[in-house]
Amino acid sequence: MRLRLAVASALMLIPVIGCAATGESGSSPTSSPAVGEVIDLYVAEQTRPCTGVAPQTCLQVRRDPNAPWELFYDRIEGFDHQPGYRYHLQVEKRPVLDPPADASTVSWRLVRVVEQQPA
Repeated sequence: MRLRLAVASALMLIPVIGCAATGESGSSPTSSPAVGEVIDLYVAEQTRPCTGVAPQTCLQVRRDPNAPWELFYDRIEGFDHQPGYRYHLQVEKRPVLDPPADASTVSWRLVRVVEQQPA
């Protein structure tokens, strides 16, 4: 009887151990393993009210220093905007795998601040 109980207990633990072993520690199912594209981004000195999924405050950005400003609804990981300063940034743009329906398909990460100057 004890042998049957031990075997049954062991068989019940196999699926639990198998499920735990398939996850990769430290990885996110929504992040892309591929390296993204590094681009230059210019950021205006002031943010603007905007509405995405909900009302929020957006950065004003442009890729060309002479282009008109566009609202930027995402966040740039590692970047802390200070009002009153214009920025020239290098950012990494990476695709997000399987994003939620109301989320961006792109993630942004600060590579470096090329220039920060008072407006």
